[in-house]
Parts: sequence; structure tokens; C-alpha cells
Amino acid sequence: MKNNIDSSLILNRKIIIEIRFNPAPKFLDLKGTILDKINSLNIIKGADWSIGNSALKISDSNKDELIKNIVQVEINRLSFISSKVDSIEKLVSDFLKLYETINELIGDLIITRIGCRIQGTYKTKSNDFNKLLDSFKSSFPSQIFIENFPTNDLRLQIVYQNGMYHVGPVQKDDPFLVKEFKNPDRNNSVGIAIDTDNYLLKSGNNDITSKTKIKDVIIASLAVEKSLVENLKEF
Repeated sequence: MKNNIDSSLILNRKIIIEIRFNPAPKFLDLKGTILDKINSLNIIKGADWSIGNSALKISDSNKDELIKNIVQVEINRLSFISSKVDSIEKLVSDFLKLYETINELIGDLIITRIGCRIQGTYKTKSNDFNKLLDSFKSSFPSQIFIENFPTNDLRLQIVYQNGMYHVGPVQKDDPFLVKEFKNPDRNNSVGIAIDTDNYLLKSGNNDITSKTKIKDVIIASLAVEKSLVENLKEF
């Protein structure tokens, strides 16, 4: 699975992969074993970890604003959040290793939801926020803009089967940037912001426990991200 977009277009990026499963009480007795096994995979370098009453967390820093990679396991979910994606192929491989580990130690998980969310900001031809905003406005029918209320910002939300995305221009030190990318080395450049979330739900007797299903959801989010970046990079 190759990287889906040119890395030079990425200003900031965070990928969240999550599976939810029927509560597995065995997890409560195996937290230490699970932690040791995950640490042995060396997915997160310089790991800092903590164990709570119903969850465990492994991250690459003990300071929230410096965390780039984090794994969280709870009684009914597994998530991997990375804002330092060197390779899509490695990211997916690492998540599947985590899934295999949890499934092996806890037993056959009954997955109820697979989700992949991608949040990021990306380069555009213009680095002037007002020009970028005008480009977005020119792409929509003028009837949707009310003259008495000049547009200072814009965010479009699209909801479709098994997913959604938000997209809009982003300015320097935009609230979206400050909220989603707390790390001090974030790129504050003007560009486009994308937030896409795709998922697959268990319904009836359909089985979504295979690694192929997990990959399908990740690929869907990557495809939406790529399409939006390719269509908007000339703004």
C-alpha cells in the first residue's frame, strides 16, 4: 500500500485508525500482558505508558503536546493515532500487528465498527487566505452566500454512505490547527483543511473481523483525502 499523495503537499496530518468490539472483560486481567506484548513490537519508539482501571495507553512522549504516536486499548476498543506518518504501508502494517496481538491475547474479538479518520492541512497554489477563500466561494453557486453577511471563513460538510468529510480554507494559527495539532512544530501555513472519517459497521450476521475489511476502510479514507487534495491544490 503506497503513500496516496505527494508528501510535499502535506502541511500537517493525523491518521486515526480504530476498531470497536464487544466488551471483552478478559482485558481487565490481561492489561499488563497486553502492554508487554505491544511494547515488544517496537511500533512506538521511546514509549511512555500508563495503565488505568479500564484502559492502557502507550505513546512516544509523556507530554501531551509532544505526542506524535499513541496506542490506546480499552475494554471495547483499540485505536492508533499518528501525526508522524512516514509510510502508509508501515502505518497499516503496525495497526494490523496491534489487532492480531489483541485478538490473540483476548480471544476472538467480535468487531462492531471499523473506522479511519484523517485530519490535515495541505498546500495550495495561493498562500493568501483571502484569495483562497475567494476560490472556494467561486466554486459554489452565488445564491448560497448572503450579501448582508460577508463570508470570513468557510467549511463544507459532506455526508455519504459510511463516511463524511469537512473541507475548507485554513489560515495561520487557525483554531482547527491549534485544536488538532498541539505540537510546537506544527506548520501554520495557509492552505486547505480536510477532516474525513470513513467507517464500516457490523450489521446482522455480516462478519467484519478480517484484516481485509480493516484495510478497505483505511483505503476509503485515503481515497477521499487524495481526491480532495488533488482537486483543491490549484486553488
